[in-house]
Amino acid sequence: MNEDVDELDAYLARQGEPTEGEAVKQEHIMMEKVSINPARRKLLRTVGVFGKTEEDLKNESGLNDFFFKFHMDFLLKENMLKLEDGMYRLTDSGIAMHDSVC
Repeated sequence: MNEDVDELDAYLARQGEPTEGEAVKQEHIMMEKVSINPARRKLLRTVGVFGKTEEDLKNESGLNDFFFKFHMDFLLKENMLKLEDGMYRLTDSGIAMHDSVC
């Protein structure tokens, strides 16, 4: 073992990383949060395979500005959507979710 690295420091540094089981559990919790919310399902369905602009999404979703931003921030943070060249598009996770709940 490297003498510069204290065993306790190495252990504490590793504590911040989730185990594989914890990561899967967190992913399932996030997927449940997306799938049980009708507004989030509608946003995923509206973005679809071709993507949409923010203006189109706002118009088609029927959400007010606060709830639109709230749900879009959640979907972006949880890596369901991405913003590319002014268009919202589904990520690989978003496509999987879209196929299963929409």
